[in-house]
This record gives sequence, C-alpha cells and structure tokens, in this order.
Amino acid sequence: MPAPVLSIITVCFNAREELRRTVESVLPQTWRQFEYLVVDGDSADGTKPYLETCRETFSSAGLPFRYLCEPDRGIYDAMNKGTRMARGAWLLFLNAGDLLADSSVLEQFFSERTDAQILYGDALCTYQGRRKLYPALPLPQLVHDMAFCHQSAFIRRELLLAQPYDIRYRTGADHHFFLSMYLQQKSFAYRPVPVCIYEISGYSDTHKLAAHRELHRMQKELGVFRFSTGWLLRECRFYLVQGIKAVFGQRLTDFVRRHRLR
Repeated sequence: MPAPVLSIITVCFNAREELRRTVESVLPQTWRQFEYLVVDGDSADGTKPYLETCRETFSSAGLPFRYLCEPDRGIYDAMNKGTRMARGAWLLFLNAGDLLADSSVLEQFFSERTDAQILYGDALCTYQGRRKLYPALPLPQLVHDMAFCHQSAFIRRELLLAQPYDIRYRTGADHHFFLSMYLQQKSFAYRPVPVCIYEISGYSDTHKLAAHRELHRMQKELGVFRFSTGWLLRECRFYLVQGIKAVFGQRLTDFVRRHRLR
C-alpha cells in the first residue's frame, strides 16, 4: 500500500466523547489520501475500547488507522510520538474535540501540488455554542503571538522530525516551532479556507500567565525580544486584562466572548 500523503494526528487523554466528535469530522472527507492516528495518554474513561471499534470503522471506509495508548509527558510529547508514527509527507494535528470545518477541507488544500513547507488557513472558533471565523494574521505577528491556529496548519513531516516540539514549553511549543520555522525562512503558504472548528477554552487559553511567560522565554531564546514602547504597551494591556478578569471573574470573560462571537 502506498504511503499516505497526509497523516492526521489526534492526541487525547480521558476525552472519549470529544475524540468521537473529531473522528466523525474526519471520516466524511472527500479527499481520501490520508491516514488517521490517535495518541492517547493511557486514558481511564473507555477511550481504548472505543479506539478498537475505530479499527473496523476506518477499515470499512478504506482509510489507514492506528493508535497508541501509553503515558506521556504532556500534549507536545504526545504530538512528537505521533510525528514518529506518521507515514504521511504532511501532518495535521487535531486535538480531541477539534473538528474539520467541512467535508471538503482536505480536497481544497491537497487537490493541487505545492512547494510550501507549511500550509495554513483560517479557523472557526467556538465558545458556549457561538462561532466566529478568525482569519490568519500576517506571518510577522508570530514574533508576538500565534498568527494562525495550530489546528489549521499542515506541516511537512520532515520539519518536525528535524525539530520536534520542545516539550520544555508546556503551553506554547507549537508557537515556538512556527516562530522558529519563520525565522529560518521556511516556506509558508496561506489559503483563505477555514480548516478547523476550535473551542477557544483549551489549555493555553486557561493558563494565560504561563503562556505569556513562555512567550517572553521563546522571544529571548530565538533572538527576537526587543524592549520598546510597543512592547511596554502590549505588556500593560495584557496585565490590565488579566487584572480585570481576576476582579470580575469568569462571568465577564463569558460576556466578552459572547459579544465577540456574535
């Protein structure tokens, strides 16, 4: 059997129902030259029996499927395991609960040949049942923030084999990787297509201070940290927002997000 063009990798831990939704968004894809891999952190919620049922489901659909269940050292360690398992030239990471935007996403990206090393598109973000399109930002934004959603990026496997996600970064190893690739002048290509549907209350979203500290660390490590008026203003804004959230609590966060996602 020829190697697949794309490996879709889902990492999960005690998230059987979320994983089921992800699987259901992968199976209907009209472009079929992919394999589906699941790296589970040794869940205790019935994930493994469910993965056994997936063997027959994917086999009936004519799609390669494999999974690994064992403890890991965090989400990025699991992603690195998926990279090593993969046979595809391209990788797409969809965490449990993340969905492909529609059944034609892969066809829109892979029906034509590309020389790019990273392909990326837009994301549909959801919160409490509301949804909004978040277009990717210009690539120079990577110096300060993620310019696009990790789940909307297709990565040449050779890049992650050469430079795996740095698991010292607990919340931002994906940002560190993409910023590194940008600074190394790897070739990126953008297509204005929604790739994923992403719930914005993930790990990095709920650990903002840790993520912010990691941002400073990666900027210094990669030589792009610059003390300036713009940096100071961004810092003031960040800590002001975090202070307001601390005072007013989750209800304010919910109100602001519902307003943004109208």
